[in-house]
Amino acid sequence: MAKTQLDLTQGPIFKRLMLFSLPILLGAVVTEFYNLVDAVIVGRFVGANALAAVSAASPSTNVINMFLIGLQTGASVVVAQKVGAHDRTHLQDAVDTIYALTMISSVILVVGGLLAARPMLTALNTPEEIFSDAYVYMTIVFVGSAGNLIYNVGSGVLRGMGDSTWPFIFLLCCALLNLVLDLLSVTVFDFGVAGVAAATAIAQMVSGLGIAIRLNKSNYGAKVRFAHPRIVRAEATLLAAIALPAAVQNVGNTLAALFMQSYVNFFGANFAAANNIVTKVSAFADIPIVAVSSAICTFVGQNIGKGDLKRVHKGITGSILLLIGVGVAICAGLQLLKGVIPLAFTDEEEIIFYAACGIGVIAWVSTFNGVDRVLLNAMRAAGRSVVPMITAQFGCFSRILFGYLIAVRLGDYRGIFYSMLLASFARMAAIAVYYYCFGGKQAIDRYPQKMGISHGGD
Repeated sequence: MAKTQLDLTQGPIFKRLMLFSLPILLGAVVTEFYNLVDAVIVGRFVGANALAAVSAASPSTNVINMFLIGLQTGASVVVAQKVGAHDRTHLQDAVDTIYALTMISSVILVVGGLLAARPMLTALNTPEEIFSDAYVYMTIVFVGSAGNLIYNVGSGVLRGMGDSTWPFIFLLCCALLNLVLDLLSVTVFDFGVAGVAAATAIAQMVSGLGIAIRLNKSNYGAKVRFAHPRIVRAEATLLAAIALPAAVQNVGNTLAALFMQSYVNFFGANFAAANNIVTKVSAFADIPIVAVSSAICTFVGQNIGKGDLKRVHKGITGSILLLIGVGVAICAGLQLLKGVIPLAFTDEEEIIFYAACGIGVIAWVSTFNGVDRVLLNAMRAAGRSVVPMITAQFGCFSRILFGYLIAVRLGDYRGIFYSMLLASFARMAAIAVYYYCFGGKQAIDRYPQKMGISHGGD
């Protein structure tokens, strides 16, 4: 067993979850900080049009990223179940299958992305003056998506094995390498947008291969065998059942955000700038909730694999209570600072006013968002990925409906923020009702028997 691995099937539940969650939380902070610095580099050293071009390409590239995160979740769950069952034979089968499908998916993503890049930019009405740069950026990012896929899937495999430390280390290395290559490409070699995209692709590929090497050099119980790819049908079926609904859910989130952006634009440039501030603040506030709920995926997967249902339900309930407490604290902090936070972004009074209003509304999402995230990831880890996908899509598209009815039809800018609050609550209520009243909890209890896993708990 590698030194950085955590066995989540034994020991104090809270302590184990916190130790496992911390690197995930730090990784999310690094990602948000990197995205901010990357935008500064492009805007300062390449120019406003280059920044606009990257921004124009982002919705399309985000769809790919959301799909990859879904595959990461599937890989994490499949591996966690084998680790919890101490089943080394099927663990190797799972790793072989995951990486074989990764190689196939890489080809599909690259070819599909290259074919779709120009039509997607056209469909999004990309301005002519930035179209060329946006197309170059998207093309290079799609070519480099193989590295991104290898990194995300490898991170999922390591997390499933109980190691969240090395995925964070490689993410940090990726971010630092990316920044160095960004600066070199735009300040020394003057490669412009193409250099920024290439820097991202190279950094992701290096990190992805680094994770594969780490898996092979340490005692995790399975190896990455690129030279001997093979697909085990049972593992591929399980992976698809968990990963594809998760990927569809994530893509749906991104598509819903595109719709909402059109509503935001209805209220003018100052409101759009304020909404961008609110979105960034919301993303940072969500980090601890995402970290703990992501850890639940591995926790439930490993304990399901062991057959310890009592520990599974203790972990779920404890995590929900913990995140409700964290969410209340985050909400209180945002309410106190809602008029101060926008000052870090702008001096424009109108933008500050809109942003303060938005932060005050979306702060309440934190109080119940943890319930949704924990139940969603717990059910995925128990092989019930379709219902979380449906409830998540219900939340996404109800936000579009609420946004249209409250914001666009009534002409009230606050509807943009309230639509997020209402949709988030509706999504949480939907999955909570299913879990506690319509068999979700019982489905978790039946899953070990369905998979031929004996009960290992007390």
